[in-house]
Amino acid sequence: MNGSVDATSNGTTSTSTSTSAAPKTPLLELSQEDAEAAISRFQEFLRFETVSATSPETGAYKECAAFLKTELESLGVLDQVVYLEEAPDHSPVVVALWKGTDPSLPVILLNSHYDVVPADPSAWTVPPFAALRKDGKIYGRGAQDMKCVCLQYIEALRQIVTTGFSPHRSIYLTFVPDEEIGGAGMAAFLESKLYKSLPGIALALDEGLASTTNTMDLFYGERLPWWISVTAKGPTGHASRFIENTAVEQLVELTRKALLFRQGQKDQLGMKEHENCTHAVMKQKQLGDVTSLNITTLKAGVPVGNTFAYNCVPPVANCSLDIRISPHMQPVEMKDMLDTWCQECSLTPGAVTWSYLKDENSSMEHATTVTDRHVNPWYGVFCDTLKNLGIDLVPQVFPAATDSRFLRALGIRALGFSPMRNTEILLHEHDEYILESNYLEGIGVYYELIQSLASQGDEMERLVDKKRPADAPAEAKGSA
Repeated sequence: MNGSVDATSNGTTSTSTSTSAAPKTPLLELSQEDAEAAISRFQEFLRFETVSATSPETGAYKECAAFLKTELESLGVLDQVVYLEEAPDHSPVVVALWKGTDPSLPVILLNSHYDVVPADPSAWTVPPFAALRKDGKIYGRGAQDMKCVCLQYIEALRQIVTTGFSPHRSIYLTFVPDEEIGGAGMAAFLESKLYKSLPGIALALDEGLASTTNTMDLFYGERLPWWISVTAKGPTGHASRFIENTAVEQLVELTRKALLFRQGQKDQLGMKEHENCTHAVMKQKQLGDVTSLNITTLKAGVPVGNTFAYNCVPPVANCSLDIRISPHMQPVEMKDMLDTWCQECSLTPGAVTWSYLKDENSSMEHATTVTDRHVNPWYGVFCDTLKNLGIDLVPQVFPAATDSRFLRALGIRALGFSPMRNTEILLHEHDEYILESNYLEGIGVYYELIQSLASQGDEMERLVDKKRPADAPAEAKGSA
């Protein structure tokens, strides 16, 4: 597939050209001295062991946030650099403001998270928090997900301020923790007095994924995450007997149905045997276009102290499912399917039931950002800026979950974007790295994007969310 999704759940289509014209704007190239300094700061940033589960106790969050605050203050032009009042001291949210010449306009929000997932040193060929620089690569947990973007924002601003540029609309930067474990940092921001005082958010940028091709990926939506628990109940008794309608056999039948559904979705990707489903290049669809399902826990047994009674048939069996619902499938369809599976697998009425593991994973609505420039001109500005740099964009659905989902749920236009191309996707994997060339190119990309977005005037507010003109040209499907 050349990159596009036919339509989002809100009826919008991807904009496109198959190949960018010759670049009209040369990409910023840092001097050797500036490039080395930028890479050195990035290495320092990577060395903070900001693992979500442990950092509040180790103090790594506080140390990392202090580093970010110092770097932001060093720019010398920001009107405000603060720790968010509503965030706990052990998990700071850093917020910075560059006030625009018209602060009444909805703002540009540049969001990023500075927490990372754990790294097992025994599984890495390099120390995961040493920020080793080797063979044109910078290794480290968070190099792609997403500490690169955190500092690319700052380094881009460092270059912008040397030009004397003044933003027309205000720019806010938010650096949040806990994205990897649910989004408490973003939740604190959205519940804050600062957020409620904003004149609105015109466009928010957040994380994306690396691209294995010469294009860059742009994410306008995400799959809806559902974490559910399935419980089956049945008769118990001595395991020497042929007890009928047991909890385990009912649960096994439901898991069989779940795995058949999973295989059907996987088949739509046209994947080769043994291909890595997370990162493979798909023949027909992208991973975000289908609904994934995985059985993540299986539990049954009659406990006896620290072990189990192996000669007893358990009266209860349970499993959990991680389901990521594509915007091309309505959540109510998944609910109805789960209800049907439970009904069909219950050998006595109501023996198999399901429930949400977390209330926040029970949404029945998708939220996507419109990708029709006639309705959402901000999308057009973004795409045109990259096109002028000679960079093709591929609009698609993000296969996992990011903080963007909270913004989109509030009706805020949000785009997921990490400017990395021609590199393997390594988020959450061993030996995570970013190419030095990617890191420096990303600074140049944000250098142009930030200026372009922050220069837009109040005419954008008059254009957004209007009906698509009847005489507007049809938009091709493919690269944006």
